[in-house]
Amino acid sequence: MSFLKPAARPWRATDFSYSRVASEPFDADLLYILRTTALVESRADQYGDYLRAVFAERGAPWRDAVDQWNREEREHGRALRRLAEAAGGGFAFERVMDAYLDGVAYHDCDGHSVRGSIAGELVARCIVEALASTFYRALRDTCRDETGRQILHTLALDEARHYGMFRALLDAECAQRKLTLRQRLRVGLGRMLELSDDQIMFAAWLVDTPADTHYRRKAIARRYQAALYPRYRYAHLCFAARLICPVLFGRRSAALDRGFAAVLWLGLKLRAALSRGALVLPRRRRRTQWQPG
Repeated sequence: MSFLKPAARPWRATDFSYSRVASEPFDADLLYILRTTALVESRADQYGDYLRAVFAERGAPWRDAVDQWNREEREHGRALRRLAEAAGGGFAFERVMDAYLDGVAYHDCDGHSVRGSIAGELVARCIVEALASTFYRALRDTCRDETGRQILHTLALDEARHYGMFRALLDAECAQRKLTLRQRLRVGLGRMLELSDDQIMFAAWLVDTPADTHYRRKAIARRYQAALYPRYRYAHLCFAARLICPVLFGRRSAALDRGFAAVLWLGLKLRAALSRGALVLPRRRRRTQWQPG
């Protein structure tokens, strides 16, 4: 049984015409996002090792699916690296990648899922792949370089297939071990709230920060979100909701998809406003004790 459907057009990172990439179509924020993502995607082998350990008891079909997913994710990192290098000089990938791997450890490959169970791990992976496909669609639709658009479109299609793979694995697991709505929501929503964790933010800091500054995750998250969130359109969130809702709620519903897309859109607009300082939440006034004059 094959859990991962083959790509309609199999590809390698070397298939794209990087020599045609010009720096002018890439604004500074897009280049910043591409460099950050190149680092994150280039960690594919660590992700694969972790999942193979977690799924070890499920046998060869699961291992084969993760192996193929790992190979494809590896190509994502290579393609993004070459695109980022072609789009703007001064990206010392090898040096920055070494600092990234040294600075942020990934999960231990001890066979235990950080989500508490194999089913929980699969819920988290479905969320990641759904958001990744949405992310690449948003970048594609704001990229003015033809080669860049081709690469980002290809990655968006791959991540949608990867979502399908983890969704099939989740269905197979839940056929044997039921997953409650509460468990789905706890893991799925929890994973969505981790989008500003150190795995991404440390990479963002490395590619866009002078060497003499300190790593401050919250400040980096505001910078990254201000660069990324304005690229999303409501249609992108509708796409994400169609993938995420069956995983979170265990059922399909057009009304549920629309409602969840609206929640995602409002949440994104709020976070975008906060990240660029357009919305300041009121602070509680601190009470001061009266002191005699």
